[in-house]
Amino acid sequence: MRNLILLLLVFAANAQAITALQLERLAQQLQVHYTLIDANPDSCPEQKEACYLSELTLSLANAEDLEPISDWAIYFSQLMPIYAVQGEQLAIEHVNGDLHRIRATSQFTGFGEAGVSVRFYTEQSQITRSEFMPNYLISDVEHRLEPQVIASTQSAVDDTTGLEQQPYLQAFTGIKQLRVSDDDKTPWMGAEYLYQHQVRPKPRDTVLGLVPQPQHIARTAPGRLSLSKGFTLQLKGIERGAIEAALKRLATLGVHERQAAVSIEIHVSEQAGAPPESYKLNVRGESIVIQAPSATGAFYGLQSVAGLLNSDDLSLERVAIEDAPHYGFRGLHIDVARNFRTKAFILNTIEQMAAYKLNKLHLHLADDEGWRLAIDGLPELTEVAATRCLDLAEQRCLLPQLGAGHLSDSGVNGFYSAQDYVDILRYAQAHHIEVVPSLDMPGHSRAAIKAMEARHQRLLAQGDKQRARQYRLVEPQDRTQYRSIQHYNDNTLNICLPSTYRFIDKVLLEVQRLHQRAGVALHTYHIGADETAGAWLASPACQQLKGKVADFSSFNGYFIEKISQSLANKGIKVGGWSDGMGDVRLANMPAHVQSNAWATLSDNGHEVAHQHANQGWDVVISSPDVTYFDFPYQSHPQERGNHWASRAVDTRKVFEFMPDNLPAHAEIWRSVKNQPYHADDSESSLQPGVQFAGVQGHLWSEMLRTDRQAEYMLYPRLLALAERAWHKPQWALPYVAGRSYSADTEFFDAQRQQQREQDWQRFAYLVGEREIAKLEKYGRFYRIPTVAASTTKQGYIDAFTLLPGFAIEVQTSDGQWQPFKGNKHYGPVRAIRARSPLTQRRGRALSLQ
Repeated sequence: MRNLILLLLVFAANAQAITALQLERLAQQLQVHYTLIDANPDSCPEQKEACYLSELTLSLANAEDLEPISDWAIYFSQLMPIYAVQGEQLAIEHVNGDLHRIRATSQFTGFGEAGVSVRFYTEQSQITRSEFMPNYLISDVEHRLEPQVIASTQSAVDDTTGLEQQPYLQAFTGIKQLRVSDDDKTPWMGAEYLYQHQVRPKPRDTVLGLVPQPQHIARTAPGRLSLSKGFTLQLKGIERGAIEAALKRLATLGVHERQAAVSIEIHVSEQAGAPPESYKLNVRGESIVIQAPSATGAFYGLQSVAGLLNSDDLSLERVAIEDAPHYGFRGLHIDVARNFRTKAFILNTIEQMAAYKLNKLHLHLADDEGWRLAIDGLPELTEVAATRCLDLAEQRCLLPQLGAGHLSDSGVNGFYSAQDYVDILRYAQAHHIEVVPSLDMPGHSRAAIKAMEARHQRLLAQGDKQRARQYRLVEPQDRTQYRSIQHYNDNTLNICLPSTYRFIDKVLLEVQRLHQRAGVALHTYHIGADETAGAWLASPACQQLKGKVADFSSFNGYFIEKISQSLANKGIKVGGWSDGMGDVRLANMPAHVQSNAWATLSDNGHEVAHQHANQGWDVVISSPDVTYFDFPYQSHPQERGNHWASRAVDTRKVFEFMPDNLPAHAEIWRSVKNQPYHADDSESSLQPGVQFAGVQGHLWSEMLRTDRQAEYMLYPRLLALAERAWHKPQWALPYVAGRSYSADTEFFDAQRQQQREQDWQRFAYLVGEREIAKLEKYGRFYRIPTVAASTTKQGYIDAFTLLPGFAIEVQTSDGQWQPFKGNKHYGPVRAIRARSPLTQRRGRALSLQ
């Protein structure tokens, strides 16, 4: 009898469990609506100083047989953890990182057509639409069934603009969804705001110059030299292979090698005192002559020929150029860890970097959300840690962070094989670009940790305890509780274990071997070293280590010192982010160190940059306020990007950057909340003669799930970055030690402002009228500018774009789009947008109502 009762209970439980068909139908029919209600509520639960109020509504129409099923769990990415929930029928819990789970409570009565809602609060803000991730996953509670993506939470692509649409996310309609505090003065950058604050391009027939601007350029004769019939090449002191990539660019732009055409002569020979990347270019008569002290200089000279080229008629002005870069380090950082970038994207980006004379590619190959480089002998790094799916045990994949969904072939997943990486190295070398690999440690290491735990479990199951422990990165007895900046509680490898250093040595050895296989030396290795978030405090191994190390400063500092010396012994320079590098004892560091100074300028970010440069380190300026290209172009919800350091980084802001004089920006820029700020250099001055090594742009990828989205964020800002990395303009304010700057100081006087304006007009013309066409030829998905527009007293629309060369269209009251012409009445106008000069692609429309 007892057995019969048990069988009946089991049958009843199974009968109530959700079926695969019901789960699939829920995924297809469930409607999810996310509403950001208030980014700055009047009061917060639990006496929090700040909070952000949102609401999720789940509804289900015309599916009575699915009501009131409650044996389900919904997993979704919420960048900022939820700490308070209001609602009786649904409960939300934080899993790890950005992953949250929604469950039905005992009071759940079904979704219904009206839907069931739950309101919730976060302590930190997410306010741009791209921060609200797609691809909610629904599964059964016990995870017996294959999870499904809820169809209504998938994003789409707009056919007209090519930009992402988020149907699950309700419209952002007002300033309460944009400003995060009472002192936040961030503007909503609509068409009228842009009209009041952007500078109209001035019409002109032509501009002397190219991007980036040379040190010296002058016309040598009237008229233009046509390359429409091609060119013949004459080389002296250089092999063709050293300039093949530049020749390929000319061919892509329509200029080919042919007999009996314009002569291009290239001479390479040592020149006393000439910078190694310098060149001289002379366009005269029917010939072009390039002289350089190195193959790299000759390569840049040929790239300047392409830069001078008018794409319409393949002609260039007759000019003489003498040129050399301002900075030796002109870099771009690409994060392929958070969301993967294809090999094709990397190769395409290398082409554009070289075209504009950038020379360092910092590849961020591993982080919490993914490991993207195959390492011989450690297959779990890519078998497990290169894919995200819904496996809470993380033996097959990592958690589905950042709206990854659950499909292994999704574009956010992937890795570079050994051959892929070798191909990237060789392609970069052919374009005179050095690859700086980065596998972030000791924080930001969750992908590596989980992969090595999967390896540990696999080898334990095989009875091989010794090999299982060989590369393990965690200490089971460590009871430290912490939360990283991305809200993980398990993303920092234990730096007190010998197995950690065995793992790092193994990875470094294999990376070196890949460089050797490619025939490309590994000069610099970037260890990351930032944001370790209080780890190791309750680690027995670390407590033991602390007692053994003389003059112990910090665990992170100890780790960086140890790895830096190990790299130096291998002939490799260490690089790291400035906050982590600040933990070290200087005497324990090697002579050659790269520090990426990434503190925000509005928080006296110049101080750490000056300190590290004064220590003799190679400081690469990485100020997030202006060099982070994962921030929006404008403060508008529809603009993709993060927002913690800057609400708007448009092409002009990058152009205005003065990397040699970081504190001076307090006079011309504002803080992240659009407030004036003060930068005091009185106690942090650069020592006489000390200079920065260079400047780097950064493409972090938390919100970039596709290559197209990444290109949108890169171009055309990449061209302004190249301009500032290569050329120091006359208007740039020289650094003077000890000065303090604010909105009330006037060191950047009217003369410099006028010079900057003239220089901007030159640059804007070259980008809009010349370089955009070249990006089009390469198929790059650049950002089409939004339109600055206003209605005059006479009822006319006046409009322009920041960069010239774009057609403008207006949407009339009937919903139709018409070409914009000045001095014409359109009646009520709904919206305005720009169009590509060469294709039918449109930019983001701005409302005029």
